[in-house]
Amino acid sequence: MSKRLKIVVACGSGVATSTLASKVVEEVCKENGIEASIETCGMSSVAGTAEHADVVLTTSRYEKELRCPVMSVTSFITGIRAEKTKKDLGELLRQIAEV
Repeated sequence: MSKRLKIVVACGSGVATSTLASKVVEEVCKENGIEASIETCGMSSVAGTAEHADVVLTTSRYEKELRCPVMSVTSFITGIRAEKTKKDLGELLRQIAEV
């Protein structure tokens, strides 16, 4: 049985683009049978918010070291290569959920 994941979606302010991206993340979770709670935050809050997260998804560049995987989901906002990002995210989430 896979575990329920805690996913953090971060953008510049923690409101607009992270909310849009989180909707796509919800779809990816549903398509892959992943149970998850999704929290949005601003980039300045990532380090603290990620302390108990299984994965952090960002809509802008984040280069600091975290204890969990970090993946860019900017394509969910731009639409460019969004399908590939959905596929890659699904694979990552399935791997994490099986641990």
